[in-house]
Amino acid sequence: MLKTIIIDDENRAVQTLQIILSEYCPQVSVVNKAYSAPEGIKLISLHKPDLIFLDIEMPNGTGFDVLEAFPNRTFDVIFVTAYNNYALKAIKFSAADYILKPVDIEEVVESVKRISERRNQPGNTHPDINGLLHNIKNLYQKKISVPTFNGTEYISTDEILYFEADRSYCKIFFAQKRNILISRSLSALEQLLPTGNFVKIHKSHIVNLAAVKKILRTDGGIVELTDGTQLLIAKTKKENFLASMQRYIKENKL
Repeated sequence: MLKTIIIDDENRAVQTLQIILSEYCPQVSVVNKAYSAPEGIKLISLHKPDLIFLDIEMPNGTGFDVLEAFPNRTFDVIFVTAYNNYALKAIKFSAADYILKPVDIEEVVESVKRISERRNQPGNTHPDINGLLHNIKNLYQKKISVPTFNGTEYISTDEILYFEADRSYCKIFFAQKRNILISRSLSALEQLLPTGNFVKIHKSHIVNLAAVKKILRTDGGIVELTDGTQLLIAKTKKENFLASMQRYIKENKL
């Protein structure tokens, strides 16, 4: 049985979720409910659950505050949220489980099933919750956390020249003549990058506007970066790229 706590400030949401778990998820045992972040922290310390259903926006703190109170987490998390912005994108990027409000029975069942199967697999890698917390915390800072095959790397976006799709993975190329392969797709990574600094110029490439040195005229155009790399601009991306470049120059007074 998965010893479970529901943490959400909406009483109706808590009741609905508890009914769904009771009727459709026999592997779950709800041991308690909390209606605020501080209350949730207390109950987790008391019950040491296997799983928590966690709302993000609550009184006196957020769901992320709850997670930060437990740096050595042994429980799994399913986010239950109405978010449709950066926070949700960061949750997706970290490969964490989430359910959008209003909750759907099938989504709850599927999320619980994934958690149960993962917990029964020895040595299985859990979602990168620490990376998620870092990215949320640094929302307005120029650093992102990305999963690599050796662990997690914290990257200053100023050092990045461009990103390149590599099937379901992505390569990051740096000004220091190095690159790393990360276990996320280009489209997933695009959601996480600071708006206005990075632009997709092709289905295979996202460039750092700060690294653009020249635009060469061809059919669609070619971007030349500060290290001499030349990348094709797709015809369908050219107008957006040029507009983004002009905005970047104006905002940064270049």
